Amino acid sequence: MEPLCIGIDIGGTNFRIGAVDAGGTVMHFERHSSDLFRAGNATQVLAHVVLGYLERYGLRGRAAGVGIGVPAVVSRDKHIVRSAPNLPGFDALALPALLTEALGVPVFLDRDVNLLLRSDMRTLVLPGESTVLGFYVGTGFGNALYLDGRFYAGKNGAAGELGHIPLLGFSTTCACGNVGCCEVRCSGRALEHLVKRLFPKTPVGRAFADHPGHPALVRFARDLAVPIATEINILDPDCAVLSGGVLEMPGFPKTELLDAVTAHVRKPYPATGLDLRFSPPDAMRGVRGGGLLAAEQLHKTRA
Repeated sequence: MEPLCIGIDIGGTNFRIGAVDAGGTVMHFERHSSDLFRAGNATQVLAHVVLGYLERYGLRGRAAGVGIGVPAVVSRDKHIVRSAPNLPGFDALALPALLTEALGVPVFLDRDVNLLLRSDMRTLVLPGESTVLGFYVGTGFGNALYLDGRFYAGKNGAAGELGHIPLLGFSTTCACGNVGCCEVRCSGRALEHLVKRLFPKTPVGRAFADHPGHPALVRFARDLAVPIATEINILDPDCAVLSGGVLEMPGFPKTELLDAVTAHVRKPYPATGLDLRFSPPDAMRGVRGGGLLAAEQLHKTRA
């Protein structure tokens, strides 16, 4: 039987796992609450969950490797989870080495947004030798940088923290501790606060559908364009991928967002020929990206 890779997407809210074949097809997909990591040692809990998953689907011996994405700063060499404020017990954790020992197969690590963009590039058939920017608006503002054919990490593995660009004249303190980060205004968390204040009886996921054209919601969408256009002006990409739970909400004003990005991007370049794409909704995107990461790294070690 064909070997499979296990993809794992760990978020602050959800834990997703699935088996991924060579073509990127996800099988035996499961979703759990990330609260499971509050039960004790993060590595032991994760190993227990993965081993149980492999037993449930008869995948022991078929899993060639595991790829894991976390919403965190990951060391440049991808060996350490350096800072994961929304995941208890993950800070300064040598996750790949510890899990490799526990599972008996190679384990590979990356930021969750890099797994999302890796999957989206496969789905959207984007060339490998290109520059692609991924903007993922969920609870926070995730950003993946794929520059000239490779993911970019930076000196500390912290490149792409776009949600922490400071906004002048904006004094709210961010969860990171800095004042005026754009994520305080441009994120799902910010949208939730906005909806509770303006529409207390409306579930946040229904805000755009139930209150179409409301000035505050249109302003929210246009505010998202500021960090997106900023990075496009700096890096002049071949393509920019827009996605995340907020952008996938029913009624989200995508036209207003695209118009605002286009308005802010420098003319004539990089505005000329600017390629902006919304990736299709896909709950398995991060899992697929994890499986593709593991397969890619295994191929490199065998080459």
